[in-house]
Amino acid sequence: MACARALLSACMGIIASILAFGAEAEPISPEKVQAALERWLAERAPLEKVTGIAAYLSLGDPGPAIEAFAGTTGRAPSARPIGQDTLFQMGSTSKSFTAAVILKLEAADKLLLDDTIGRWLPEYPAWKDVSIRRLLNMTSGIPNYSETEAMSRLWADEPHRDLSTEELVRLAYPTSSNRLPVTTGYHYSNTNYLLASMIAEKATGKTFQELVHELVIEPFGLHSTFYESGTYPEAVIRRLAHGYFENPACTEYQPKDCTVSWNLPLMGRDMRAMSSSWTQAAGGAISNARDVSRWMRAVFSGRVVPEKQQGEWLQMVSTRTGEPIAGLTAEDPRGFSLGLARAILGPAGSHWFYEGETLGYRTLYVWFAEDDILITVQTNSQPADGMDRLHDAVTAIYEAVRPPASP
Repeated sequence: MACARALLSACMGIIASILAFGAEAEPISPEKVQAALERWLAERAPLEKVTGIAAYLSLGDPGPAIEAFAGTTGRAPSARPIGQDTLFQMGSTSKSFTAAVILKLEAADKLLLDDTIGRWLPEYPAWKDVSIRRLLNMTSGIPNYSETEAMSRLWADEPHRDLSTEELVRLAYPTSSNRLPVTTGYHYSNTNYLLASMIAEKATGKTFQELVHELVIEPFGLHSTFYESGTYPEAVIRRLAHGYFENPACTEYQPKDCTVSWNLPLMGRDMRAMSSSWTQAAGGAISNARDVSRWMRAVFSGRVVPEKQQGEWLQMVSTRTGEPIAGLTAEDPRGFSLGLARAILGPAGSHWFYEGETLGYRTLYVWFAEDDILITVQTNSQPADGMDRLHDAVTAIYEAVRPPASP
């Protein structure tokens, strides 16, 4: 699905330093972070159908940090407590991996952001004039394969089937019998990132999996991060929390008056053993909150790509108009760059953030740049539309640790 949208006793583990924001500040208590996480789980578990949550609070680069866990990895009585070893699907937060690969290839003179699909993938003539930049900033107009009826049928009927990138792109490509709506301006489409990965493969002669490992996972020490184009090894699945699909909402390409979702057969399913090949470069990585925070720290500190590419990475378009914008305003409060998002988050102000969602998992990070705080939380469901309050967990953690206001 696109990014957008029982009560168990808490079990935990905390690894932290007792920290202070400067010599005059009160020490930060890990117990406050733990309490915030447990309150969120107690309140939201019955509504969001989650069983556990993990959080990583990064206070500076390279540290120190507070790590907290609550709940269990699944609904079975024998389910283990969430802990350091637990993994979650990253969903679209791993779109940043795809952007990083493309930008690193541009820095190495392998391609240009303004190269077109026509140059690299002539087998898709209907999209020949779309640039790589427009793929990554979601202004291509290309439909979203993961909102189609065919995708829903594959999830329901063949959940363990490993799908190729070409098979997935075919679900969105226009033919005489497949005419999905073409959009203008900004429109979130996972197809964009699959096409970008295919261009990266063409430019290098390597698989996208090889590129992610060579350019992202290995150089940045992401030891609990994994990317496969198909089924994950059993050693990784054993560490993965159980993930539950609980969203009866109709999909984007169903009629506006739809009452029965194409995804209804998925309701209540545990997605842990399902092939994640359906998402691939659009959000197929598995990780823990520690690694997500480590990676996003590297991204925002400019340690991943050269200065020119860093500027391109952070250049936003308005999600309202699709036009380039230099910053956010009350009238235009949300921007999307290349696999990154920024928004005015109410009284918290403007911050970089991203919530990635797959069929049974959510990963959310928020970078509070002014305080140099990066908070990542992960949990194990896709809840009903309107029920997702994972951002409340971030807010509660931030309120527990933020430095006092200056007098």
